[in-house]
Formats: sequence, C-alpha cells, structure tokens
Amino acid sequence: MALMWRCQMASLDFDEALHQYRIDGVPVPSVTQLVAPLGADIDDLDDNMELTVEAAADRGVTMHAYLAHRLNGGTPGEFELPDIYQDYANGVELFLAEHRIEPFLIEIPMAGDGYAGTPDLVGNFDSVLSILDYKFVSQISKSKVGAQLAGYQAACWKNDIFPDALYAVQFLPDSSYRLYPIEEVPAMEAFSVCRMLYAYKTKKHPRGRIG
Repeated sequence: MALMWRCQMASLDFDEALHQYRIDGVPVPSVTQLVAPLGADIDDLDDNMELTVEAAADRGVTMHAYLAHRLNGGTPGEFELPDIYQDYANGVELFLAEHRIEPFLIEIPMAGDGYAGTPDLVGNFDSVLSILDYKFVSQISKSKVGAQLAGYQAACWKNDIFPDALYAVQFLPDSSYRLYPIEEVPAMEAFSVCRMLYAYKTKKHPRGRIG
C-alpha cells in the first residue's frame, strides 16, 4: 500500500511510494523533475555503471535518514548504519560539530505554485534561516542544485517562510564535506527557465497542429 499523508501547510498530498505530489487532487511536478534537464549528480564510474547508480541511490536514502535522525536528537549509536557508510557519517558528524543548526522543517513536503518538493532541511543555520540540500555523490551538478534550492525557496515563500540563505552540502567518502552557498538571483533565474521548459514540454497541442 502506498504511504499517503497530507502536508499541514498547504492542500498537498504526497504519495511516497510513487514520489507523486498532488495539490487539491491534481498531480504536479516535483522540484527534482523540473530541474532534471540541468544535469545529473554522479559518482565516479566503475566497471558496472548500473551498480554505481544503485549504490549511490541506496547511500543517499540511508544517509538522508541518518541526518534526519541526528537532527531530531538521535545519537549515532541508535541508528543502524552499514559499515560501508561510516566515512560519510564521519563527515556528517564533522558538519554537525562545526555548525549551529536549529531545525524548523526536516524533509517536509511543501506546495509551491503549481509544483511541490521536499527540502532536506529548513532551519536556523549558524543563526540564519536557511534551506539546505544534502548530496552524497562525488560530483554534483552545481547549476541543477542551485535551481533546486531556488525551487524550495519559492515554495517556502508561498507558505510564509522566508529563508535568507541557501546551501548545498556535499558529503565525501574521505569523512569530509563541502559547503556551497547558493547565489539567489542566478539560481532563481535557472529555476524559472526550468519551469518554462517543463511547461513547453507538457503543453497540450490542438489535434493535427503544433502550436
């Protein structure tokens, strides 16, 4: 059975199993769908690309859950973490030790204007209300993650939340991390282009005509 739940900030339903958002019962694209044309986050290649992609996906799910656990007050020992992810967890612990974080929303779906998405974190980050997105891959598409965070920011605005900063956090397999501040104006411009492209791709044309 698909897991269904309703966001309390807007008339938004999220089917977690299908990763499908609906606003007032109408399916809407996700932020991730909208920004997909800007590139893909990838791992270093090995002899089996399929296994590389599957491993990155599993790592992302596990480590996002680990961060949510830690930000909700859980201890590292209370989380069943596979040994192969320990170096990433070390990077998470370093990140948490070096910054002051007061969570407001942790992976809560939000409705935007005709789209929806789930920011990894909205909260006070070093005393500034911020949106953070986590990456657990060796190479990130910077243009895409900038547009992605801009989409989350616009959704926050629609729900009367006004973050002052946007950050991408890339966790690496050497127990370190990189923090990328996002410039709001070019990121929002990129997100607007993505929305226009999606609208063009999904436009309904008259029968027998293009236009």
